[in-house]
Amino acid sequence: MKKLLELLKPYRKQLIWVALIDGVGMICSLLLPFVMSEIVERGISEQNLSLVWKYAGIMVLLAIVSLAANVVSAKLNTSISAGYSSDLCRATFEKINSLSYADYSKIGPSGLLTRATDDIWNVEGTITSLPYTLFTVPVMFIGSAVLAFLADPVLSAVFMLSIPPILILVLILMRPLYDMWDKSDKYVDLQNKIVRERLSGLRVVRAFNNEAREHGRAKFATEEMAKYMIRANTRGGMVDPFAMLLLNLATVAVIYFGGVRAQMGSGISTGGVVAVLQYIGMITNALINISWTLAWLPKVRVSMRRLNEIHLSPDEEQIAEGEGRTPDGFDIEIRNLSFAYPDSSKTVIEDLSLSIGEGEHIALIGGTGSGKSTLIKLLSGLFEPSEGEILIGGASYSEMRRKDVRSHFSVALQKAQIFEGTVRDNIRMGNPDATDEEIYETLKLSKMADFVDSKKEGLDYILVGSGQNVSGGQRQRFNMARTVIKKADVYIFDDSFSALDFLTESEIKENYSALLNGKSRIVATQRISTAMSADRIYVMDKGRIIGVGTHAELLTSCPIYREIAYSQLGGRREGAYEK
Repeated sequence: MKKLLELLKPYRKQLIWVALIDGVGMICSLLLPFVMSEIVERGISEQNLSLVWKYAGIMVLLAIVSLAANVVSAKLNTSISAGYSSDLCRATFEKINSLSYADYSKIGPSGLLTRATDDIWNVEGTITSLPYTLFTVPVMFIGSAVLAFLADPVLSAVFMLSIPPILILVLILMRPLYDMWDKSDKYVDLQNKIVRERLSGLRVVRAFNNEAREHGRAKFATEEMAKYMIRANTRGGMVDPFAMLLLNLATVAVIYFGGVRAQMGSGISTGGVVAVLQYIGMITNALINISWTLAWLPKVRVSMRRLNEIHLSPDEEQIAEGEGRTPDGFDIEIRNLSFAYPDSSKTVIEDLSLSIGEGEHIALIGGTGSGKSTLIKLLSGLFEPSEGEILIGGASYSEMRRKDVRSHFSVALQKAQIFEGTVRDNIRMGNPDATDEEIYETLKLSKMADFVDSKKEGLDYILVGSGQNVSGGQRQRFNMARTVIKKADVYIFDDSFSALDFLTESEIKENYSALLNGKSRIVATQRISTAMSADRIYVMDKGRIIGVGTHAELLTSCPIYREIAYSQLGGRREGAYEK
């Protein structure tokens, strides 16, 4: 909460002005019952019409000042809440972009989306009501209580006896609300996740006729969300009618005892009763607002906690020790590496060791789930190892800033990501300083120059988000072009050729071999044809290295590699798999 409140510092002066203006309006409101009692006592009782008109004019003036103060206060308050909400959105977006990949994956895109929308909206609503809750309501309550006691202590005491039961009732009703809102928001995240999965995998769902299953998942999340949301709203909604019931009973008691005292000749005045009743109305309004605030507080606490999960997460640039060591060379060594994903007990990489010399071209090959992509993410600094360490040029990752680690790498991840924008913008993400000539030459090496030439816009051709207006192979080639245009020391391709035909793959590999000559290259693949040209091949299975060598060596020494080769290249002919 402290982190979120820090964003209010630029608005301190405006908040003080809002409090002062609200104070002026509240003073005017508090004076109205007093003026009304004077009209009753000195004007109507004494039939002094001129005095009635005089005090009526004062009441109109007070009402106008109060109205003007409320309008100005509302405008300032709206400006504060809108500015704070904008700042919070910006800070949340910046923080999300600084999260480590592990923290990002732990919360997930769906959870981040609901936090950046619904939870920020809840906090904005709190900021909107903050001046009224912190300044206006206490002044209204205390001022009305004091003036009511001055008008008639006995009747005021009768009404005040109703306040403790109301507060006790509110506290009892709100106790389970925090857990209800917490569970409701968790199912909102789940619902959002399911809908996103459904939209992105719509064709697969229909192809396997799984609409009923997906409807069932969405229905479950929606019903659970609605169940806790309805319970929380119902319980919170009970505050108002119960509080009003008790307050109205107390008001009836005040009127009854006021009438009894008047009949007994205890000296109570009609104006005093009128003033007390009006002050009681203002106290009632303050109590109702306090009750609403207490009932809404659990929801705001949940939203703030969820936002704090983002803002209190350590930045990716934080390192365990040192000030960011610089590697001496770019050879890579992995020692006894083990890794399990967050919130999972299953080890994906287990006791893995390997070394890659500077300028070497190595391949990682294995079936789906063998740990290739996970190892690439660890090499890229996207996750921290559970055990063991990774060194580049003798410097441990734990001693380097993540941005320094990734400055030496250029990675084409398994999922070819295309961003909405021009071809130029997508390629320049790899190298912001690249010229159009360099971009075109890179596209040429990636066999995408013909595609650009076929569009009248050329490099200004707009790519739709997620690459919906290009094929899977074209997405991969754009992805690889973005990768190789970066000036790096180590280039990593994670199954980046899977959607390409063998001829196109062969031509691109040949182009990249010339372009990246002398640079270290790591290729993760399931294709024997992609791995065959590597200087050394590591065979992975169940998170372990089970074979190391050249293509020819592995055919004789590694049964799993041999089976992959037989299944992909066909037959067991003598010499069929020679490089």
